[in-house]
Amino acid sequence: MSNYEKETLNAYRTSQRAQEYKRYHTKDWSWARISTWLEQKSLGRELSRYNWSNTDRLLDIPCGTGILGKILHKFPFRIFASDISPEMMTLAQEEYPVDRLDGCIQADITATGFDRESFDCIVVLGFLHRVPKDIRLAAMKEIAALSKGVVIINCSINSPIQRLKMKMLSLIWPNHIPAPCPVTLSEMISECENTGFKVVRSFMVVPLLSAKAMLVLEKKEA
Repeated sequence: MSNYEKETLNAYRTSQRAQEYKRYHTKDWSWARISTWLEQKSLGRELSRYNWSNTDRLLDIPCGTGILGKILHKFPFRIFASDISPEMMTLAQEEYPVDRLDGCIQADITATGFDRESFDCIVVLGFLHRVPKDIRLAAMKEIAALSKGVVIINCSINSPIQRLKMKMLSLIWPNHIPAPCPVTLSEMISECENTGFKVVRSFMVVPLLSAKAMLVLEKKEA
């Protein structure tokens, strides 16, 4: 079994692991909880730049335990949540506005089965830095096929500053586990452009302290 299969594809397929993941990101005193909160604020700000209607459809994929769900209460989307782990989605359902959640659908992000160009907005957080390049490219190709408008993604950035930070953390906190597949910002931008998007904004969520970058993409006109 590859690291991707062990650490990502099959890593959250028990109720216990799903509950631990949600607690770590939402209740524990952890940097993950702080960074998740900051990512939520960034996502809300970027979504607020657009005029959404109650007929617009948003896909949260992989939705995990629905950590982003509370942010989506502020917007009028019809919401679809999708993840490869049913155990994660069981915890996710309670986070979204119940009257606008149109489905929690199990799917592999590289081959979802959703209709092509069926989503006005797609959010992909916490995934692209966890998978090898071939999976990342396959996921971006699928997202491009599903999108007819805006896509918001994040990834952990590989840079000299972040590599130095990781070395320091490994000395101070030996149990720290960095993102398995970080990517340079220029490479991520290039991959987005090559799959049919223009990058309208890119920024570090917490400069220096976090490796996470957020990118706002818009589908290029055919």
